[in-house]
Amino acid sequence: MLSFMVKKPLIANKFRAATVLVAIAAVGSFASPVLAGAAPSGKSVSFSAQFSGKASLLIENSSVKISSVNGTGKSSLFGTSKVSGSGSAPKSSSSECDPFGGKGAITAGANKLSFKVTQSSSQKGCANGYSGPVTVTFHGVAVATGGSGKGNGAAGSLKFSGTLHLGGTSGSQNGSFTVNLSGKLTVKS
Repeated sequence: MLSFMVKKPLIANKFRAATVLVAIAAVGSFASPVLAGAAPSGKSVSFSAQFSGKASLLIENSSVKISSVNGTGKSSLFGTSKVSGSGSAPKSSSSECDPFGGKGAITAGANKLSFKVTQSSSQKGCANGYSGPVTVTFHGVAVATGGSGKGNGAAGSLKFSGTLHLGGTSGSQNGSFTVNLSGKLTVKS
C-alpha cells in the first residue's frame, strides 16, 4: 500500500509538470512572436542606386587594401545619398581578376543602410592590364546589415557592378569609380 501511494503522487506530479510545460510553451508562442522565432515585421521595397566618386587603394605584392570609397548619387530609398566603404583583396600575380570584400554604408541625413561584401570568388574586380593606367570592372552582391531612418532594420541582397579607373597597378592609387546597385530589401515599416 505504501509503495502504491508513493507511485501515484509521482505519476500525478509528472503529469502536472508536463501540463505546465505545455501551457508555458503555448502561452510563449502566442503571447510573444519574437520569443517564438517569428520573422520581424517589415515591408519589401525595390532598391536601386547609382553613385560616382573617388577610391583610395594601396596595392602591394600580395594584397590590395581599399582604404576608402566615397561617392555621391541617388538611391530609390533615400533620394540624394552618399556611399562610403573600405575593404581588402588578395592580389594575384597570375590573374587580372581578384576577389574582394569589405563593408560600407549608404547615407542621407538620418537615413542609413549598412552593408557588407563577403570576400569570395563571386565578388571580383578585374583589371584590363597588368601595368599603366587600368580600368577595373567589378561586380558582386552586397548584403544589407541594418540601418536607421528609412533604412531601419534593412535586410536583403543588392547586386552591384561598376568601374574603377586607376593610374597604375602598384603602390598608393587614387581613382574615380561609378557603381550601380539593385535588389529587394525588407525594412521595418
